Amino acid sequence: MPVPIHLPAGFAIVLLVLAVSFVLSALTFPLYIRWLKRKQIEQFIREEGPQSHAAKAKTPTMGGLCFIAVSSVVTAGALLFQHGTVFGDNPYVALAALVTSVAILCGLVGFADDFAKVTSKSNAGLSATTRLLTEFFLGAVLGLCICVFQLPGSHFAQNLLGLPDGTAAAIANLIYLFGFIPFLVAATANALNLHDGMDGLAAGTSLQVFVVVAVMLLMQGKVSLAFVAASLVGSLAGFLLYNRYPAKVFMGDTGSLFIGGGLAALVVAGDLTLWFIPLVAIYIAETLSVIIQVVYFKLTKEYKPDPPMSPVKLIFTKLTKRLPGEGKRYFKMAPLHHHFEALAEEKGVPEWKVVAKFWLAQFAICAAVLVLFRML
Repeated sequence: MPVPIHLPAGFAIVLLVLAVSFVLSALTFPLYIRWLKRKQIEQFIREEGPQSHAAKAKTPTMGGLCFIAVSSVVTAGALLFQHGTVFGDNPYVALAALVTSVAILCGLVGFADDFAKVTSKSNAGLSATTRLLTEFFLGAVLGLCICVFQLPGSHFAQNLLGLPDGTAAAIANLIYLFGFIPFLVAATANALNLHDGMDGLAAGTSLQVFVVVAVMLLMQGKVSLAFVAASLVGSLAGFLLYNRYPAKVFMGDTGSLFIGGGLAALVVAGDLTLWFIPLVAIYIAETLSVIIQVVYFKLTKEYKPDPPMSPVKLIFTKLTKRLPGEGKRYFKMAPLHHHFEALAEEKGVPEWKVVAKFWLAQFAICAAVLVLFRML
């Protein structure tokens, strides 16, 4: 006899959330793109970027605003339909509202950055310090809300380490809530921002990550949080119709910071932090490639101080001071996707094939994580 398939509770409504957000996103983006063109809200390409990107300079940006609106409205509608409120007594309903709020606020940071670039007609937006401090603050607010309202996840560090109630457990929880969570929000938001550099790249990989997160949350019975992930899957799929090569619209920092901040908040809320690290291996690699490139460039500069310095002091000086001259580059270009894009360009391989390989790599990672999650 065939083995019956038992779908998780809430599967049908989560699938409906995904479908509704996809349809709304697919239908609203053409109108939104026309509005962006009328307002001349266009992408400004950084000078040190790939030469092939010069043709993209007039492509509309801030596309993230549209899928932020769609996913947020659909999530709120799903919570109202399922629970009659966007907050309610169910702690996971409150968490879903909190995750969406943190994601929107991260998106507003990106919007401020995009707006500064558009109005100045340059690629200079908010300072890196301002962005990082704001993202850390939003992560701290997330940790504070989880702590104050004793939401699920408030004792994640204690449970992970197997600590009994006491001083050590309290310290571990505080470090997690006000140290690790702010770091995770800021790091993920900026990693997504670095990753968003080719047509359809960030949308295609993050869409897959949200699919896996939605499935994990459903398997754990956290349906309200799965609404958030499903609405993002659908709205990003609708966006991808217009962002795939050749892109008709870019998400901008508005979209990438929203996705990154929302993803970090979602895995924290769903107690999926340990699974998050392998799931976002590509984003980690992208971030590390930038760090390696910068450090290698600084350390390989020719510099002969007078009087001579010790090796340790020389390294510290090279890393912390703006020294004249040119260093060497470890990668052809950073982040990592631009390195592969440059290699492909030399061989006459089109951009979309590089993006497709990143999608396939992300698919393999997602499949492996899901299999392990199901086994364990």
